[in-house]
Amino acid sequence: MFIGHFAIAYLLLFLAPGVPPIVPLVGVSFPDLLWPVLVLLGIEKVSIDPGSPRQDAIVFIRYPWSHSLVTGTLIAVIPGIIAGIAFGAVAGIVFVVASASHWMLDTIVHRKDLPVLGFGKDRTVGLGLWNRGPLAFVVELIFYVVVTLLVVPEGYVIPLLVIGFLFHMINANSFFRFSAKNPFGSPGVYAAMALAGFTAFILLADAVFIGIL
Repeated sequence: MFIGHFAIAYLLLFLAPGVPPIVPLVGVSFPDLLWPVLVLLGIEKVSIDPGSPRQDAIVFIRYPWSHSLVTGTLIAVIPGIIAGIAFGAVAGIVFVVASASHWMLDTIVHRKDLPVLGFGKDRTVGLGLWNRGPLAFVVELIFYVVVTLLVVPEGYVIPLLVIGFLFHMINANSFFRFSAKNPFGSPGVYAAMALAGFTAFILLADAVFIGIL
């Protein structure tokens, strides 16, 4: 899931309006900001099928640090404490909750590959909506649009809808398989593009909220 995570960031901003927007925006993205770094370092592993761009063709072999509910949330406490020191205790709590929400939403779309604990005799979960690419595309877009319309202040709605739609369309190949092959080709490139995509969305959405866009 991509833009759907940012819908949760908007919801958290609605519930905690005094928190700087960058806090939940980075918070909901934290597992997917940490994951590419760990992949590039060889700590976590993913397998890319060069013959398919579909998201369900990507095999997440090992990612107990970034994408487990327990370990991932515990790691998120570290930047959460930093956010709490910089912006207040509520901001720290929002960051950790935002990061944990990432796992919750991912359970809807991932195949049964999301670790719960991240250690020991673990179990993995996932409902596998990505197996039905077009449906996953529509569900995520509707979720983003509905939450944005319900909780975002009126002046920010249109630019955030535009940004969300554009980024979702950029990612459409992973749902519909427009190309015959995976354009990324290797785990490292895929990880780097994931990092760039989340970073770009965070910066653009934050620019909307602080009035630059």
